[in-house]
Amino acid sequence: MAHQPAYDYRQTWPVNPEAPRDSYEAKAPYVDNGVQPISPERYWSADYMDAERKLLWSRVWNWAGREEDIPDPGDYITFEIGKESFIVTRDDDNRLRAYFNVCPHRGNRLVSDEEGCRPGGFTCPFHNWRFGLDGKIAHVTDRETFRPEALCRSMDLVEVRCESWEGFIFLNMDREAKPLLEYLGPLVDHAKPYRLKDMRIMRRVQAVWESNWKVAVDGFNEAYHVHAIHPQILPVFNDYNAQIDLYPNGMSRMVTKFATQSPRMDADGLNPGLRATMIEVGLDPDSFAGTKDDVRQAIQKAKRQRAERLGLDFSGFLDNQLTDDWNYDIFPNIQLGIHPEGVSMLYFRPHPHDPRKFIFDVIVMMPPQEDAQILPPAYMGLPEGWDISGREKAEIQHIDWREGGLGEVFDQDSSLFAEVQRGIESMAFKGSILSEQEQRIGHFHAELDRYIGQPGAQG
Repeated sequence: MAHQPAYDYRQTWPVNPEAPRDSYEAKAPYVDNGVQPISPERYWSADYMDAERKLLWSRVWNWAGREEDIPDPGDYITFEIGKESFIVTRDDDNRLRAYFNVCPHRGNRLVSDEEGCRPGGFTCPFHNWRFGLDGKIAHVTDRETFRPEALCRSMDLVEVRCESWEGFIFLNMDREAKPLLEYLGPLVDHAKPYRLKDMRIMRRVQAVWESNWKVAVDGFNEAYHVHAIHPQILPVFNDYNAQIDLYPNGMSRMVTKFATQSPRMDADGLNPGLRATMIEVGLDPDSFAGTKDDVRQAIQKAKRQRAERLGLDFSGFLDNQLTDDWNYDIFPNIQLGIHPEGVSMLYFRPHPHDPRKFIFDVIVMMPPQEDAQILPPAYMGLPEGWDISGREKAEIQHIDWREGGLGEVFDQDSSLFAEVQRGIESMAFKGSILSEQEQRIGHFHAELDRYIGQPGAQG
């Protein structure tokens, strides 16, 4: 590796050491989450999975969909987390509402499809009990055959809290949980320049991977593994000099520099990756007078000029936001890699019953565009010629991870995480030992412990 100054784990590597304290790119104060190993049982124990179901998923804000998925009263989507299913809809007053997808009569799921429109409310297909969009019971079939005392309890649908931010709809089963915007903390302000509400999902690929969901959260929360597993991106990605920020509520951020060569490489001149990145924004590498260390700044300048030419407003962005990956981890299971042109969203959900599997969504979002030149960074994996007009809703593509299809980097991770899962369960493994490059992992598990407690605490 090229010579590096001594590592200061309290500072990591600020992307802009001169950033004002109130700047979005300012380094957050260090949070000491200790150096204790992370217990392996949480990655495979059925008891721990059950504790998560009772103590974590029932108390955090869970992302369920986008507001544009249900534009009109009666439109609905369904959402599942673990064993629970929910109906998310708009009532007659156009308010967002969410209910457990279960009929109070005999427990049948009211809705079995992923989306639709039922302006008259919801009817249970088992016995035709009907419920309004407000969740109130509207009809009990053959009510006269019930003894009055049998119907004394509430027969309405069980409602859960439903709030939105920038078009993202979140649910929370805990009536006492803090409001969504408070839960999201600094992200609310940091994300404003990106206008996420104007974006649409352009591609959503879903697969079931062979590991616990936390194996994946850990893996995507650090760049320490990139040189070993994804060496192909080192020519354009500084995997070592990353800024790590730890925030309240388990949230964290990592800012990593793109359009710059990893210090693990000692190649001089413009490597093929940097050349391709330059060409992508209209720069001619053959006539470029600078060095490889000047490429990132040149691309930032070229992006502003290109945005002006294409009619895009980049005035609200800092220079470093034009090239770098600002990756936010929303506790417990969402990661957002945000760029002016688009967002890469990774979503990790527990399997309904197997702690050694999880449901993984890779979601690409961007503002609808008619100009095919306006694309998010290539690493997000939109296939060539992909429809980015936003006129049609992006259908979920279900794939088998063994056959690939998520893109080269994710395909590599899918195989790796399956091996990690097997290794974690060895009697020889005593728990993860974290470097300070992996602060986000420690921050995530410290917050998890606040919800669940230490293994063994939930018998």
